[in-house]
Amino acid sequence: MQRRSFLKGTGVISVLLAGGIVWRAREQGVFSAGEGRAYEPWQDWRSDPGTGPLALVRAAILAASPHNTQPWLFRVTDRSVELYADTRRNLGMFDPYLREMYIGLGCAVENMMLTAAAQGYKVELSLAPGVLTRIPEKPEPVLAAGLALTFGAAQKSSLQQAIAQRHTNRAAYDMSRPLRQEALGNLANVAKDETDLKLFLFNSDAERKRVGDVLVEATKTIISDQQMEEDSQRWIRNRWSDVQTYRDGLTVDCMGLPRLMVAAAKIMPAPPAKTTGKYWLDQTREVHAVRSPLFAMIAVRDRYDRAQSLRGGRVWQRIHLWATTQGLGAQPINQPVEVVDRERTLNRAPQMAQVLAGITGDSAWQATFCFRMGYPTAEAPPSPRRPVENVIV
Repeated sequence: MQRRSFLKGTGVISVLLAGGIVWRAREQGVFSAGEGRAYEPWQDWRSDPGTGPLALVRAAILAASPHNTQPWLFRVTDRSVELYADTRRNLGMFDPYLREMYIGLGCAVENMMLTAAAQGYKVELSLAPGVLTRIPEKPEPVLAAGLALTFGAAQKSSLQQAIAQRHTNRAAYDMSRPLRQEALGNLANVAKDETDLKLFLFNSDAERKRVGDVLVEATKTIISDQQMEEDSQRWIRNRWSDVQTYRDGLTVDCMGLPRLMVAAAKIMPAPPAKTTGKYWLDQTREVHAVRSPLFAMIAVRDRYDRAQSLRGGRVWQRIHLWATTQGLGAQPINQPVEVVDRERTLNRAPQMAQVLAGITGDSAWQATFCFRMGYPTAEAPPSPRRPVENVIV
């Protein structure tokens, strides 16, 4: 009798525990990846990208940006679109000179240029000149680029049509499928006409080992820096309700982890910054540094030139869209350049800048953006996006 009662009791507890886990899983969006209001801009673009200048903005908000901060604002008229840097949406000591912010804004410019051509517009593009400086004490919107529109012939492209399919893939890539020489040539051609910019590709075993080692060491440096760690943590959205409310930042779904690990991470309480940093280092060391058939760097003449940062972003967006059309995955791995920025703020010797110059073999070019590429082993989900009405001024 006692045994039967005990079994009944444990059965009830098991049911309650199972029910609690299922409830928690639903609350945390375990079964709802890529769904909800936070993902509507992707669905809206696929169903109806719209027409006129506002269509350019709808394309721009689907562009890449550092930590998915979406640091943009737009002013739209019948014949123009102005893009502003929303410097309030900064990454602190992760991006102290707003260099990565302007790269993200360049990504938005590229989506707008491609969409303008598809809409039948000729564009006169102006990029804001000047030198990037430290984050202002009172951040406010700053004009970054202007697009003056006149009517012309529509020119649709495969890159423009790939805008809604482009997602950052942080999972492992298939090491049994290296990029063929033809693909490497096509990739190099994406940036061949750019001035003040050069693309470096690294695909040999020795080159990949060297870049991978630097990537791991840079990640170690970042997670040992409390300020950088805290500034990064502000943009990580662990709670499903926060994903749907803020519609920005890095989510568990987009970390490139196996599905069961994603589910477990969502159900468990949000980890502290130190734990998050350790997971990031493990993923960098065990996946990104060794499961990448290709590493690459976008370099400029001056990494703190505002216009060159914008051009670098345009090229990165173009490269990522091209990769999407080829069935390739791509991911920024910009920790080494983030360490360059941090060393500069601390008035330290530019050790990482020298390391990167040693990898490229040409000190006249300054690496400003690093990425990995390959055939993915898992599908990349979309990241949340703020709606157009939230970014129009």
